Amino acid sequence: MVGLVLVSHSKALVKSLVDLIHQISLQEIPLATAAGVGPEHQEFGTDAIELLESIEKVYSDDGVLVLMDLGSAVLSAKMALELLDPEKQAKVKLCSAPFVEGAIGAAVQIGLGSDLDTVFQEAEQSLYPKREQVGEAEGEVPQAVLGTHEESNAPKKEISLTLNNLHGLHARPAARFVQTAAGFDASVQVQNVTTGKGPVSARSLNALATLGALKGHQIKVVAQGSDADEALSALEKLVQDNFGEEEIEPVPKIKTTPTLELGMNGAVQCTPIAEGIALGPLYNFRVPPPVVSKHKIENPEAAWDRFQQAVLKVKQDIKNRRKDIAANVGEEQASIFDAHLLILEDPELLEQTRMGIFQDYKNEALAWDDSIQEVIKNYKGLDDPYLQQRAMDVRDVGNQVLNAISGEIQQRIILEKPVILAAMDLTPTQTALLDLDKVHGLVTVAGGPTSHTAILSRSLGIPAVAGVPEKVLTLPDDTPLAIDGSSGALWISPSDKTKSKLSEMRAKWLDNHEQLIQSSHKPAITQDGYQVEVVANVGNVQDASLAVKNGAEGVGLLRTEFLFLTRNTPPDEAEQFDALKQIAEVMGKRPVIVRTLDVGGDKNLPYIDLPHEANPFLGVRAVRLSFQNPDIFRTQLRAILRAGDGHNFHIMFPMIANVGEVLRAKEMLEEEHQTLDRDGISHAWPVKTGIMVEIPSAALLSPIFAPHVDFFSVGTNDLTQYTLAAERGNPNLKDMADALHPAVLQLISKVVKAAEKHGKWVGVCGELAGDPLAAPILVGLGVKELSLNPAGIPKVKDTLRTIKFTQAKQVATQVLQAESSQEARKLAKEFADSLG
Repeated sequence: MVGLVLVSHSKALVKSLVDLIHQISLQEIPLATAAGVGPEHQEFGTDAIELLESIEKVYSDDGVLVLMDLGSAVLSAKMALELLDPEKQAKVKLCSAPFVEGAIGAAVQIGLGSDLDTVFQEAEQSLYPKREQVGEAEGEVPQAVLGTHEESNAPKKEISLTLNNLHGLHARPAARFVQTAAGFDASVQVQNVTTGKGPVSARSLNALATLGALKGHQIKVVAQGSDADEALSALEKLVQDNFGEEEIEPVPKIKTTPTLELGMNGAVQCTPIAEGIALGPLYNFRVPPPVVSKHKIENPEAAWDRFQQAVLKVKQDIKNRRKDIAANVGEEQASIFDAHLLILEDPELLEQTRMGIFQDYKNEALAWDDSIQEVIKNYKGLDDPYLQQRAMDVRDVGNQVLNAISGEIQQRIILEKPVILAAMDLTPTQTALLDLDKVHGLVTVAGGPTSHTAILSRSLGIPAVAGVPEKVLTLPDDTPLAIDGSSGALWISPSDKTKSKLSEMRAKWLDNHEQLIQSSHKPAITQDGYQVEVVANVGNVQDASLAVKNGAEGVGLLRTEFLFLTRNTPPDEAEQFDALKQIAEVMGKRPVIVRTLDVGGDKNLPYIDLPHEANPFLGVRAVRLSFQNPDIFRTQLRAILRAGDGHNFHIMFPMIANVGEVLRAKEMLEEEHQTLDRDGISHAWPVKTGIMVEIPSAALLSPIFAPHVDFFSVGTNDLTQYTLAAERGNPNLKDMADALHPAVLQLISKVVKAAEKHGKWVGVCGELAGDPLAAPILVGLGVKELSLNPAGIPKVKDTLRTIKFTQAKQVATQVLQAESSQEARKLAKEFADSLG
């Protein structure tokens, strides 16, 4: 069997090409590579001695074909040939064929057992099919592509077949066709009857490619020779079996299920996230690409290195997303990321980028973007709708690499009209890009009731559903949608009757919401005179304004992450002071609990080099990250103290696991107070300090923490996922990850008892505080403060005014004895129903 040697400047390029050959070929062939130089061959270049060894490795009397990319690879190949034994030189051919196409064509022919001349000829003509398909081929078709018509006295046999596999004779099916035909003593010719192209030889992968045979096309197969009947029978079976591929429609219609609760059919049942009705046109969330500079470069090697580093970063990001989606949504939905990885490993795409850098001196972003645009253009020019859709995947991956190269933060997305926004899921960073005033509804594939998307939608009063079919993301923008966030129903292109009914429901919902707001500025006092402080979770000055509008009596959780996200450098003290001061002015003398930086997990910062962690939620995040970056932490502490001057600021430390962390954080706070005092800068002092109870250890050790803090604030989102080992964004665990689970409530009860013993108080700032069913239970446990999204404040206050504190304590005692969250919710609902 003929040996094949691939010579390239890039180890990564050759590795990707070898992987592609293995996918195309059904048979192992003698294959060796010589790529890169230096330690582990990571540097750019070629080595003649290594190439000589590669030739020797695959050499046989059948000969060796050597394919090179360009430049020094050609020189290295010539030098290696000169060093080879003269007797072997005659059986080694250097081939100038295009590197990728030539390697694939040669590999298929080698697998068929063709001789060296045939393999060489197939490789040399491998570019013709592409040139023919894009309209660049001129003159006669090369004989190597057309194939030979062997003269024979044997009669010709023929059959007509229809291609039913998804993409017709694309690479892998064509390779199987060639390998099957080559297994018989017969000359086989193929013609595309639908387009009139051909006939061509079935022994040539390149020849079959020129037919442009797609799904639904009819082909005529003619065989001549002693095995003609057997060959036609085998090829017929191959086609009828769809070449071993699963037949999947590219964009199947979304199956719908009736929503009997609403009395309307045609709704897709999803997971309810945030109450309310919304109707509007679909807007698929897309991150806008960065601006690509046109400047030339002087150092191609450095540009190529920067490009490779960007690709590696994007690969890791995609792998991480794939892992998350597979765990949270399912393996089938996550498989799209496999295609994204293949785009990054496409040897031709990488080669075009490399040539743009080294031959045309383009900067790495421009070289990559030009290569991506060419691929997109080719996809959009195809007749196959499925393949046309791949242009979106290429653009998506291309943009990710451009963002990684530039390091620039994407620009804010401005929406021209109200929409229902659809996304796989939204990270906090992506959320920051959106013009949320125009988002009337949210639908996501991933996420759950306590995901960041859910928290966002509830905080802004935006109706939302999760767990929608992924195919929704393939619908064109402006497709009419409607959602009911209370029931989880989603309508795609709803009928006029359905839209009319939903519009009535939306009007009633908005009217009821307005009535609640009008009464929300009154305190939440139970019918037997017990007052509960209802405050807000806010993340910026807009949230603070909405909180005041909705009757918040303060801020129970000020998330400071908004100052640190969507930027390349950390905010300085002055910037943080200005932003926090704005919020302080909005809140006046109301208490404001400022949580120090809580990133890590699913919130990363580009200017902090976080190591890759198998489970970042259990890794370096929150106060742990602050301790590892003391300059950032100290700067934030000074800004908080300064902004709190004249206001009622408290400071809260997140992700506390042991008392030593509290003492260390308070010591650093004391030191920054002394620095400001020494510099004569006015600031708030003393300030009350507390901790987030998110880790079970903090709840269990609350009697030890209590002497060292002024208050506790229970973050039920993380406390639930850590207590129940149920990731909060996983829709498959949405029933398990319920903060009303008795195990979680017992931890809260323990914290309350420890706080009361030391004269301290406990608040709850997780999503549970905003659940109208759960709020009375928390009050019954002795929680003094409920901190929730601003939009939910009016309803929770209204709920608390309908209960008696004594009744709440009784039902809380019952719930603590429940055996499951389902039983706990049942008891809570029975109590709510008893109130009328």
